[in-house]
Amino acid sequence: MGVKGKLAWALKIDKVSKTLFQAIYRETMNLLMAESSNVDEINKKTKEIGFKVGETLLMDYADRIRQHAVSFSEFASTLQLAYKVNSGQDFTETVISDDKRVIRFTDANCLICEGVVITDMPGLQYCNLISGVFDAVMELRGFNAESYQESCKALGDSVCTWTLRLKD
Repeated sequence: MGVKGKLAWALKIDKVSKTLFQAIYRETMNLLMAESSNVDEINKKTKEIGFKVGETLLMDYADRIRQHAVSFSEFASTLQLAYKVNSGQDFTETVISDDKRVIRFTDANCLICEGVVITDMPGLQYCNLISGVFDAVMELRGFNAESYQESCKALGDSVCTWTLRLKD
């Protein structure tokens, strides 16, 4: 991030307490777990919430920027910046496939999963909210693509990974 980006982050971007965000998210997940009949339903509801969050974030972000990514692979930079702006941290790794149809984001320090250990819900995508945000932003920007969470630290994986793939 350049000097202008660091200044914008320090001075212009609204902040929220990490502890507050994590507490709200954990209680939301606890409620979804209590009210849902299975892991697939929890994952679906979490992604739907993320989609609605993504719509709001994109509208706010669109008001601030002048130029939008044209290609799907260029869109990776936009999503990286949005993640930084909204989480205060960068993805650990971003990989774009050779054919530029798949983008994979990895976060070894996922603030959603931080301190969360789940051993009794195989298949849960604890931070699937991020996939929903990606889906909303891709749809609203006109990309026919889908995202899914590949790995999740809360379930014992070493990193959280999200994959975005253009549909045929």
